[in-house]
Amino acid sequence: MTQVVLAVDFELDLILFELLSEIEDVTTVARPADDVELLAHARTGGADVAVVGQYFPGLDADVVAAITATGTKVLGFGNDADALGSLGVTRSIASTADSATMRAGLDEVLHSTLVPPRPSRPPGPERGAGRILTVWGTGSSPGRTATAVNLGDHAARQGHRTVIVDADTVSAMVATSLGLTEESSHLASLCRREAEKNPPVDVEDVPHAVISADLHAVTGLTRADRWPEVRAGTLTAVLNRLATMYDLVIVDVSDRCDPDDEFADPFYDRHCATRAALDAADTVLVLAAGDPIGLQRLVRLLGTERAERIREKSRLAITKVRAGAVGHRAEDRIREVLTRFLSAAPDFVFSDDRSGLDAAMLAGLTLHEANPRSQLSREFAEAVEELVPARTRSRRHPGTPDSGRRGAGRSARRRLRGFGAAKS
Repeated sequence: MTQVVLAVDFELDLILFELLSEIEDVTTVARPADDVELLAHARTGGADVAVVGQYFPGLDADVVAAITATGTKVLGFGNDADALGSLGVTRSIASTADSATMRAGLDEVLHSTLVPPRPSRPPGPERGAGRILTVWGTGSSPGRTATAVNLGDHAARQGHRTVIVDADTVSAMVATSLGLTEESSHLASLCRREAEKNPPVDVEDVPHAVISADLHAVTGLTRADRWPEVRAGTLTAVLNRLATMYDLVIVDVSDRCDPDDEFADPFYDRHCATRAALDAADTVLVLAAGDPIGLQRLVRLLGTERAERIREKSRLAITKVRAGAVGHRAEDRIREVLTRFLSAAPDFVFSDDRSGLDAAMLAGLTLHEANPRSQLSREFAEAVEELVPARTRSRRHPGTPDSGRRGAGRSARRRLRGFGAAKS
């Protein structure tokens, strides 16, 4: 007897149930309402096959992978085989199939012992010309959000259409840093639309706040306990889709990337967003504070398996560099320490400008807006020139204001405060 779980959208549920009722030795054991119930049934071992549909609530590549990991076979049911294939469903049956075709499909997946080939790219939309830069780093507050925001500001000033994505599932602070009064999460909205197979088709359709003509922000979670809304597979698809619309996608993430509990289910791990952003990135900027504690944490971080996996695409930046923390000729001392313990030198060194960053935060501005003569602001601009290939022009919306005009970012931000909530 073959035991089957039906996990298709409601338009196909009755069709599939009647179709399976015509087949001998096949029993429908459950018809779950969403992905949580589907995974619960799969993990109890009470089903041989899960028949899934493209629009089943919560179904994504992570869910399919989790079902397969339990030993339950997965068979797709619907008329879009390519969409099901992008979720990792290797065999599917059309909704117009008869009982013989369905029986053959069930037999095929039940007796299949072949491991499907590893996909050449992650599930989700194809990448465009845009680059993904993930800003990561150690604990002890090395300034991930400030770095992400100000790199984004200078990238936009250098002609790159840029979006800053706040994917920090522990403490999202991009909106606060930019003086935004958003009451809803753009990132949660994007992930929900991706899961519902209704993603944005262009920049105007992306929930975001406008900082300037070429700088947008996708605000993060309004509460830390909303982290289950941001899954790894969905976030990867969101970032890849944004890269088809923007020249540069800068992702601000938490420093924590591994589960809080080593026995926890990784599917429901709040730090999967950090891992997804690291894996999706073209470049990972690893930050550490330029003081003894920050440098010690950096040495430990770079010795982890996670850091080793992304070593080839990582760039190292030391922040808050000041003589008071490490002694005279601070930059030279830091380079000596890193050469001794890591056999590596930092790619970027960012000076300490606490008063400038405090003033910018208080005003809800970027550092360049608050103080164009800031040494730290110039260092961010030089870092962008190295991190992002030069462009002669940006992909700008028709009718958007000139991003080079002084004050344009602040006025645009004021206009968009009501707009952000309406879009989410």
